[in-house]
Amino acid sequence: MDHQPQRLKQALENLRHALEETESALFDLDDAFAEEGERARPQKPRAQDLLSVAEICQELGMGKSWVHHRLRRGEIPNIRLGNNIKVRRKDLEGYLESQRYQAPNQQQEE
Repeated sequence: MDHQPQRLKQALENLRHALEETESALFDLDDAFAEEGERARPQKPRAQDLLSVAEICQELGMGKSWVHHRLRRGEIPNIRLGNNIKVRRKDLEGYLESQRYQAPNQQQEE
């Protein structure tokens, strides 16, 4: 009987991991479809500079799961257009500015 709670705990942990993997695969698939759709349309200058998840990853040099995590938590403001997630360049720059590290002695001098 003592073994059953541990077994249930392990099964739930496995399920959580499988769900995270599935979510990541769905994000990758969504991005692939979005990129394919963007290639099919001629590129025009945009009134608002909107970035796709793939472009954000490239701009920041970070992986998709890291970017999606920040998008889900609302750390990086985003816009959902149908199945596409977009981020205004200004919002991304604002997020980066909020993440800037300043040593304590530099903060006092300003």
